Amino acid sequence: MSDVLRQAGTHRLCAALAAGRFAITIEYASPVASEPFDGAVAPILALAKAIRGDPRIAALALTDRSRSDHDHDPVAIGHRVLEVSGAMPIVHLAGKDRSLHNLEEHLRRAGALGLDTFLLVTGDGLKAPPADRPVRYLDSVHALRAARQHSGACLLAAAVCPFKYREEDLLNQYLKAGKKLRAGADFLVTQIGWDMCKLEEARRVLAGRGYPAPLLAGLLFLTPGRCRRIRQVGLPGVTITNDLAEKLEEESRAPDSGRDAAYRRLALQVVGARLMGYAGAQISGLHTYSKVARLLDTVDGVATECPTLEDWQRAWRRALTFADDRQAQVAPEHGLYLDAGTLDGNIGPRLGESLRFRALDLVDRLAFHDGSPGARVVGPLVRGLGARFGSDGFLLMLELAIKRPLVGCRGCGSCRLPATAYVCPETCPKGLANGPCGGTHDGICEFGDRECIHNGIYRLSRKAGRLADLEEVLIPPVPEESRNTCSWVTHFQGGGMRLVRLEMVSGRHPEDRPR
Repeated sequence: MSDVLRQAGTHRLCAALAAGRFAITIEYASPVASEPFDGAVAPILALAKAIRGDPRIAALALTDRSRSDHDHDPVAIGHRVLEVSGAMPIVHLAGKDRSLHNLEEHLRRAGALGLDTFLLVTGDGLKAPPADRPVRYLDSVHALRAARQHSGACLLAAAVCPFKYREEDLLNQYLKAGKKLRAGADFLVTQIGWDMCKLEEARRVLAGRGYPAPLLAGLLFLTPGRCRRIRQVGLPGVTITNDLAEKLEEESRAPDSGRDAAYRRLALQVVGARLMGYAGAQISGLHTYSKVARLLDTVDGVATECPTLEDWQRAWRRALTFADDRQAQVAPEHGLYLDAGTLDGNIGPRLGESLRFRALDLVDRLAFHDGSPGARVVGPLVRGLGARFGSDGFLLMLELAIKRPLVGCRGCGSCRLPATAYVCPETCPKGLANGPCGGTHDGICEFGDRECIHNGIYRLSRKAGRLADLEEVLIPPVPEESRNTCSWVTHFQGGGMRLVRLEMVSGRHPEDRPR
């Protein structure tokens, strides 16, 4: 347990984590900014006032731009919640359409308002991206490292999505979770899901890899109507199988339209997570105190009914049994599950990927590595051409002409290809270099138009024996001022990418060491 948790006993969440008590937090989606602030936050403050007298609730968690691209500021809402509830909220900060500078401004404002607990996520895709400029995403790994450097005393959370069933998707999630913990996260919150075997897998795998950080299970109050909406519009990273949807439709025919079953299923998940060794649960979909209290009362009843994991497993199976005795499956068929902390896989790169990697790696070693024969020729040539033409515009055009057909080069001016298995991270719609977001589905990018580029990076890194780098090496963001410049000039002038290997101190906390 970190010093952050030991020193923050005045906060309900910190006190629970430090004492090993199961912590329940309630997630509330921040309202859209088109509504006047006072009216928009009134329901949140009503819940905050109610939890002041209920020690069973450790914190309210306030989302950031989940309902729209322009929700009310979670920092401002968090300040009001802290005043009304007396309990430190978890303020979500998403990286979509944000930079490190934006994050630092949010952290400064939050600190001035007495807020010190944050869940930092990359965020899902903008619902209405602007047509006149590219959208930048602040990778959660960069956000965590910056927040930790900003304040060693804040409590930082990160997300992990264990509900993946392909090798590349799944192992990438655990590798990036390790990097997030090394970058500064104190605890992890899982994506929402109903495959309880995956929740157990996440706890076991991360502990087996030397990450004893607390885990909170992300859980959703799933009614038949909400299930239909999610399946119609989609929710990045969330898997609702046909079987589970059919089971909810069966429940919807009950006199209460399936609400009793929804409360019991969620309560069973809370109790199951506790029996599995989770530190807590972050629950979404319940926005009034009466509903939250009903859930907590149901949890107490289920806990009495299921004192052991074996009792719970029987109850969970019954909750997923159809009236005709069929068992609803909550995971895709033939999905991958891991047994231990070792991230062993067997998927290798495709032929085209492998050939490109070998060719580009050879060029990099011959032409760009310090002291290489090519560098002794290419370096002076690049510097000379840049001086002759008065800028690097000519060289940028040349670089794009060569690299764009090969890797989709975007002319970022700070090439990170050697650190990403020669798969350009700028070809990710979010520009992520330190691993994937949680929005992939069966290997396909959240944006739906391509395979996630990090699947290829995983395959190539595994073949090259570099999987550890996906967990330990921090790849820097592209400086905005370097975009639309030639990375060759930057490189041979001694600038460009500087990797940092994130090491664990006392088994958990990161210590940066130049690589």
